[in-house]
Amino acid sequence: MQRSEVVTLNANPVVLSDPFVFMLNLANGKRVLNVGASGGVEHYFPRHVDTWLHHRLKKVASEVVGIDIDAESVAFAARHGVKLLLEDCETCQLDRAFDLIVMSDVIEHVNAPFQAIKNLARHLSPGGRLLITTPNPTHYGLVVRAWFSSHTHVYYDHVSAFLPEHFQVMGNRLGLSMNDVVFFSHLDTRSMSNHMKSRLARLLGRLLPRCHGSFMVVLQAKGRT
Repeated sequence: MQRSEVVTLNANPVVLSDPFVFMLNLANGKRVLNVGASGGVEHYFPRHVDTWLHHRLKKVASEVVGIDIDAESVAFAARHGVKLLLEDCETCQLDRAFDLIVMSDVIEHVNAPFQAIKNLARHLSPGGRLLITTPNPTHYGLVVRAWFSSHTHVYYDHVSAFLPEHFQVMGNRLGLSMNDVVFFSHLDTRSMSNHMKSRLARLLGRLLPRCHGSFMVVLQAKGRT
């Protein structure tokens, strides 16, 4: 029977200015799988490696395994002494479990998002967490463009958009609990215009969290923590 009820989040949304502090706290001392680990790696070496998420995770976790589907970026990382596995999150079988799986701005790129989450959930240890960040489709800039412009500024390699409620539904289907929903906006310093827009997103987000540019959810497997 089809249900008519709308989805209610099991976690109350919060706003954070720095989501990476939250991520790294969850990763501290844990066995971590970093999905899409090589994303943007060419821009981090050699001068900005300290800002690369994979590098930051390795500094706090007990162990970090990185996977990515981009063969060129995986090879680039290898030339700089970083071993990443060439694997697809939708189909990988790593034959081991992780305390934390991080998908930072990955889910909107994959061909089959639910299959990816289902497959990764199989790699969670009892009580393990799956952390997902993705652009927020109710970001004030997208809403304004949708109302007043002919285009909504969708990136060429983004094939999906999600609300936190979609991850609640997927978690329900897979037996994962929704622990956290976090809204945030990165400060974009590429130009003065972008910087001001991201500042405005943060300001509006204080009043209306769903105006922020991105959000994060944490889904947890059953079992010990």
